[in-house]
Amino acid sequence: MNKKLLAAFIICISVTQLHAQKIDTVAISILDHMSAVIGDLGSCRVHVNSNYDVPSQHLGLIKHADQEEVYMHGPDKLLIKSDGDKGSRDFYYNGKTLSYYSGDNNHFAQVKTPATIMAMVDSVHKIYGIEFPVADFFYPSFVDDIIAESKSLVYLGLTNVDGKECFHIAGKADDKTFQFWISNDAYYLPAKVVIVYTNKEMNPQFEATLSNWQINPSLPDAVFEFTAPPKAKKIKLAATAFKK
Repeated sequence: MNKKLLAAFIICISVTQLHAQKIDTVAISILDHMSAVIGDLGSCRVHVNSNYDVPSQHLGLIKHADQEEVYMHGPDKLLIKSDGDKGSRDFYYNGKTLSYYSGDNNHFAQVKTPATIMAMVDSVHKIYGIEFPVADFFYPSFVDDIIAESKSLVYLGLTNVDGKECFHIAGKADDKTFQFWISNDAYYLPAKVVIVYTNKEMNPQFEATLSNWQINPSLPDAVFEFTAPPKAKKIKLAATAFKK
């Protein structure tokens, strides 16, 4: 088979697979645009309000909430300042070390990590169970991963999130359903995400709104360096520290 016929065959197979999965090409185009914009960011700051369900044996699903201020300077600097039902927690990543600080207990821990944000996120989630707010949007493979796991993916039209016009996209995978709201402006940045975990008892949900995006702000390296407060106690982070 010559190269032109092979390429045509691959395209045909790909399109057939998308139809079998019920994948809306408009939805893919919007997500591709969003992912490209995020991939080109040198730095950013975003506020995240997240709500999530925690199962209770006697009360069913209990809704909890956190607020995070996220600062990123690619490819190897990240700061997350979090406050809410999980307590006051800060995470500083400088490309070599992740520092965790609990404001409630005035203790901190530091662990050696891989040299990029996404490799660090994967590593510490696997070892310690640490979850970073809406980190999936920053993966270069985000759209490919969505296509691979989706049984269906549909563009639902325009709607509003906190007064901002957004593209509304919904999808379904084997273990969850999900919805994305992507801003209809020059930047195509995510404004909201909802995930329903259909493979878990009582179908718990995660919801996050992303607001006050700052594009390519000046973030000195010192922002991502952790300095222990007075009388803070250093602890060792256990491998199961954040795992449920």
